[in-house]
Amino acid sequence: MKRIFTAVLLICCCLLTGCSLKKENSLHGMEQVEAFRNEAKNWQSGRYLLTNLDTGEMDQAFSFVNNPDGSQSYLYEKVTDGNYYAEYSSDGIFQIIDGGNASVYRKGSDGYIGYDKDNPHPYSTGGLLFYENLFVLTSSEEIDPDGGKIYLYIYNTDKINEVLGTSLAEFQTTYKFDKDGNFVFFTQSNSDGKTEYSYMIEVMDVNAVDKIENPADSAG
Repeated sequence: MKRIFTAVLLICCCLLTGCSLKKENSLHGMEQVEAFRNEAKNWQSGRYLLTNLDTGEMDQAFSFVNNPDGSQSYLYEKVTDGNYYAEYSSDGIFQIIDGGNASVYRKGSDGYIGYDKDNPHPYSTGGLLFYENLFVLTSSEEIDPDGGKIYLYIYNTDKINEVLGTSLAEFQTTYKFDKDGNFVFFTQSNSDGKTEYSYMIEVMDVNAVDKIENPADSAG
């Protein structure tokens, strides 16, 4: 997950350093984006699908569900150069599959990772859809032919690097909503001056996932 989840790494770093995240910029679409992100924090279940915009292939997915007993189940999957990697946590079991190797940890043992309603997985609360008003340098709005809107946020990488100790050269995101105000997709592009990465995130099955399947059950 080195470059792919830069957004989440930035969020985690902010929380750890305790930097102020007060809103100081008036941005295009900020009310709509912030309302959507607040909504995502309260979803009971859903799936995030990540597509590499350079290859056009979906290479990552994250699914979660908040269970009636207060626990949270999740599955994170990615494919890198043909290698399948997955993390699965549910019912007191945490499992990692890396290629042909599988490791299983039970609740209470070293290496076990689990989440619940009070301590949810950061990806399950909209953290994958990066937005931080404090770091936005410029914003713009575009109207689609279908009447939808796309909001572009170009970030001040000097400020990000100074506060978080990163080495970004470029960092920008977009949020697209249809004409009815429904979220369509999110994109993020970032570069450190040597390598670039761009991906799109789509969301599906919001509040419609009943159970997270263990990938080991279908491994054959």
